[in-house]
Amino acid sequence: MSYVLCLHRWVGRQALYDEYELPAGRVIRAICTPESLGSLPAARLASSSTLASLDDADAVMAEAGRVIAQYGVPERVVALNEGDLLNAAAIRERWAIHGDAPAWVERFRDKLSMLAVANRQTAIAVLPAVAADDAQGVRQLLQSHGYPLVLKPRFGTASRGVRILRQAQDLALLQDAQPEPMMVQVFCAAPILHVDGWWDGEQVVVLTASRYVNSCADFGPDSPLGSIELAEGDDERRIASRVAELLAAFAPGREIVFHLELFDDGDALRFLEIGARVGGAEIPFLWREVRDIDLVGIAWELQTEASSRYREQARSRSRDGRPLHGERGAWVIGRRASTPDAGLGTLYWSLPQELQRTASGVYEGAKTRLRLRSFDRQALERDVESIFAQLSHAWSVQA
Repeated sequence: MSYVLCLHRWVGRQALYDEYELPAGRVIRAICTPESLGSLPAARLASSSTLASLDDADAVMAEAGRVIAQYGVPERVVALNEGDLLNAAAIRERWAIHGDAPAWVERFRDKLSMLAVANRQTAIAVLPAVAADDAQGVRQLLQSHGYPLVLKPRFGTASRGVRILRQAQDLALLQDAQPEPMMVQVFCAAPILHVDGWWDGEQVVVLTASRYVNSCADFGPDSPLGSIELAEGDDERRIASRVAELLAAFAPGREIVFHLELFDDGDALRFLEIGARVGGAEIPFLWREVRDIDLVGIAWELQTEASSRYREQARSRSRDGRPLHGERGAWVIGRRASTPDAGLGTLYWSLPQELQRTASGVYEGAKTRLRLRSFDRQALERDVESIFAQLSHAWSVQA
């Protein structure tokens, strides 16, 4: 029986595999981790194999080879998590399977390739960057822009491995042996937005723009991370119009779901990064629960070509690039477990503290996870501010 091979690392229900359509007569075979096995659809799962980590590209490729030797070449290879996109593309290329090729995926995973594409448009500024082993390029960045600079992995996720170079002594970090390709970029201290949605190859069908509270790079044991969707108005429209031009440079004539991050100083927008995938943390859940649009379902459709149901639903539930439902969403995550006080009128879901599960992902592994919704954005702001204050107090007492 023909099958779809899924690379799957989520512990939670970001992907509703048991509801997504499959080509007729097809089943799912999965390569996963011990911690993610339980979130696979038992009724539709023909087989599964577990690896200690899906970050080991050689191990993933070897396991894919074993599965293919036993069951034949899959009809499609699906990867819905950012960390699995390149491995899925490599499997497709190795066995000549239809779908996104490595060169396509790299423009959304290799940050230097990403910047080269972003420079093809002018609506959103691009911060200069060079490979970390390009000594002359680093010197030129310093001459033109000075300190601080940012040292970060080219293929990194969730701000892992990001370092700030604030003075000449910090340049010694560039001489250290690195486990992965690195880059150096001009620093920007402006607040960060994330913009999420679906681009159909010609226009933005639907998007939302949200502002981070804190930043992904600062997310740590004593520092939560949050996000609040922007209010409807000129600011949201200013961002949406420029994002459309950026997406036309990245995916002309090709459909993608996207997670875009931008620096925003209130006037100029500066490009940070873009992924052809659904955003992390609570973003997939807010889209389903608040907007009744399943971006992960759309990503599944784009990779399997099994149906267009979720895209049709998204079109019917949006207008002029915005969800029809006017309610706004917010979320907060923290690495330590904590339960907010009662009285937060916009809080509609929190991770049960008695839930015993292991998730190694930076965001999915958060011990505190909260989702909020309201038609009143000021109420969202008040509640998120209150949550941050409560978490700060609770964690300082624990310390």
